[in-house]
Amino acid sequence: MHEESGPSWGMRGLRKWLGTAPETRDELLKLVQDSRRFLEPDTVAMLEGVLDLPATKVREVMTPRTAMISLQEDDELLDILHVLIESAHSRFPVFSADQPDNVVGILLAKDLLPFLTQTNQKVDIRALMRQPLFVPESARSDQVLRMLKHTQTHIAIVIDEYGTTSGLVTLEDILEEIVGEIEDEHDKADEDAPFITPVAGQENTWIVQALTPVEHFNEILGTNFSADEVETVGGLLLQEIGLVSDLEGQVVDIEQWQFTILKADVRTIQLIQAVRL
Repeated sequence: MHEESGPSWGMRGLRKWLGTAPETRDELLKLVQDSRRFLEPDTVAMLEGVLDLPATKVREVMTPRTAMISLQEDDELLDILHVLIESAHSRFPVFSADQPDNVVGILLAKDLLPFLTQTNQKVDIRALMRQPLFVPESARSDQVLRMLKHTQTHIAIVIDEYGTTSGLVTLEDILEEIVGEIEDEHDKADEDAPFITPVAGQENTWIVQALTPVEHFNEILGTNFSADEVETVGGLLLQEIGLVSDLEGQVVDIEQWQFTILKADVRTIQLIQAVRL
């Protein structure tokens, strides 16, 4: 007598497996993991993602402040269009001109469509931007997902305990915790660029992307910088120098290393030169 197989056997087996109701989240998670013989691997992975969501803080999935593509409320239309084209994003946090740590709105790229043929026209971002949704760093990802769904928005600004902007989280960021990485052509382009590149002909000198994780930098170059408060090398530098009017060209000495900011705008760092002294 051969073993019965197929969907009917799988459903009966799954019903039998679920005969005893789990009493804790860990028991439920183990039940899902042990159900691999009944379910497709992708289904099991998604169920695990759903169960892990309440234990995932929004600060773990957010885009940090140093990596945010943003606008300022007094930006000119041509400058805004340049950011839109370069980033290919559809939503942009707008920072206050007077309080550069505070987001005052969200600008949707589609709201600028009526002005594309009138580039000389003065555009007041304040009249176009939407009310931002703010969430604390400590918020659970499943709670933020419900908030985004309830408010019918795709982006939330993450603030720290002092009310300062620490990053942003999107609907895609949270969904990726459930279904895995959602890649597009822009993600692929970013992956093709190495985080750390040695400079030819210059000993102990590297070009470093600001988004390089501190832990990756430590692993590749044998350093021991702390990743407790910041996640990226760009964040590490911002933590050291604070807010300055012109980031590009700033030189920062940390331990036995000298960092020079090669490329930046008024709010974010993109490229760094690192020299081991």
